[in-house]
Amino acid sequence: MAKPIGFDQKVLLHHLDFTANEARRLQRKEMYEVLDNFLRADISGPKSRKNTVTILMKIWYLVEEDHRLIRDRALEMMPFIKPVERLLLHWCMTMLAYPFFKDLVKELGLQFRMQDVIPSKTLGSKMKNLYGERRKVEVATSAVLTSIKSWGITELQKNRAYSMAKKMEIHSQELLQLMAEVLLTINDSHILPIELMNNNVLFFPFHYDISVSDLMKNKFELIKSIDMTMVELKS
Repeated sequence: MAKPIGFDQKVLLHHLDFTANEARRLQRKEMYEVLDNFLRADISGPKSRKNTVTILMKIWYLVEEDHRLIRDRALEMMPFIKPVERLLLHWCMTMLAYPFFKDLVKELGLQFRMQDVIPSKTLGSKMKNLYGERRKVEVATSAVLTSIKSWGITELQKNRAYSMAKKMEIHSQELLQLMAEVLLTINDSHILPIELMNNNVLFFPFHYDISVSDLMKNKFELIKSIDMTMVELKS
């Protein structure tokens, strides 16, 4: 069976900001109506607008049960943090909502470790290998790449290739804790060496340093050996 994709529209940063702000106060039916009206300034086509509303709702409102506590903490932080930090929260929630987005971000992070400029064709081929030779895969790849470019994550170069913009600094302990929880939630085994949590390809746009002291004892289990410290989410 074909793997689900879902992320098929360019999403702008102010769309995500607006959705997160409204998600704290509106009921589900109201959210659909308010988002549709808000998006009319940027998206004229009703089908494209409807698809974008679906994406925004899945990221910030209709989240999976396992991710709701993360979402709730992110929404609590949202009014009090800097734009760069809000972007990090959108990044976390989008990876949790859309495995396709997470897989493409992972490939970008891996490629940027090897080269400064990545042809979009390389990324498109990788995603087709993972998700099949489908037109939907091409559309979704383009949607993710144009979205994160508009967020200031990447820059478009000649011949439809992408370079990485300047990394964004993250220092807040609360945000570092949330990043750690997202990484462990995404990881199938829910356990990682702390070294792999830092400089992780999934967070390639950000410069950060998660230390043992950043991890709350009631949320994480630390398993120390001679040469490494493993971090596990408590069940």
